[in-house]
Amino acid sequence: MGAQPQARRLVRQLHKAVPKAQHMVVGHGLRGLRDALELSQQEAAVLLGVSKYVLSRNETGETPCKPEFVRKALQVYRASPEEEAHLLEVLDNAHRRRWWQGPEWRGVAKEKLHTLVTLEEGAKLIRVYDRDRVPGMLQTAEYARAVIRVGIPTAPEEEIEKRVQFRLERQAHFRETQLPHYLCLLDEVSLIRGFGSKEVMRGQISHLVELADDPRFSLHIVELSRLDTPIGIGQTMLFDFQEQLLPTVLYEERHESGLVCQETDEVEHRSKSFARLLTASLTKKRSKQRLLDLLAKQ
Repeated sequence: MGAQPQARRLVRQLHKAVPKAQHMVVGHGLRGLRDALELSQQEAAVLLGVSKYVLSRNETGETPCKPEFVRKALQVYRASPEEEAHLLEVLDNAHRRRWWQGPEWRGVAKEKLHTLVTLEEGAKLIRVYDRDRVPGMLQTAEYARAVIRVGIPTAPEEEIEKRVQFRLERQAHFRETQLPHYLCLLDEVSLIRGFGSKEVMRGQISHLVELADDPRFSLHIVELSRLDTPIGIGQTMLFDFQEQLLPTVLYEERHESGLVCQETDEVEHRSKSFARLLTASLTKKRSKQRLLDLLAKQ
């Protein structure tokens, strides 16, 4: 219980900072080197000529590390040539212009989406649960349009369409990477209540049936009728990375904002809650059959 207040503070700070995954990787790498020398943050801050506060934010990715700071830290921490080359390459990659920074996405790809897209690009496993809707990575254009229209009913059609196209672009880049595995717990409530119209929901469920046969996706339905289902987990996205690259990151998408948490205790608690809900959900085979049953009723 004692760790919870700290976790909540960290989430609020990261919400304001909106870090990129690459900056988290660099910060985590520098922290690992510091820990290997058994240096406290205060001791390292003195050696690097910065405040403990700045060093702490650098290590979480809240404040992006500058190249000169990273080079100095690598020297102070006695990094190997391989460690130095890796972290400098990641840092260089963080400063390259990405597809979502194009002028066509100005005003649509807000800062919270910068974090989400970089997490999606770098993870090896993405675990998702959303009780209210089909997650964005699985949405059809028509379903996404209906969801976005409900979320921002006063927005002009042009803005809604740009948001839809950005979501489809994210899906396209996800398919191109060939790296992450997407494990999704689909709440049956979201499939029954739905968005748009019967035709929209028929198209969305048909799309899910197709994805159920894709080896990169694992779809499990959280049954509406099952008693004592541990759905208290809330909206959750967990990003798991290659070993030693970055610890699991928790991301919560909210209306016009996003929360990121790297606090070990909080992330571990959410991961265990996700595992319990997965155990209580239908298998992949039975989930596909349930989707086919729902489709037959549309």
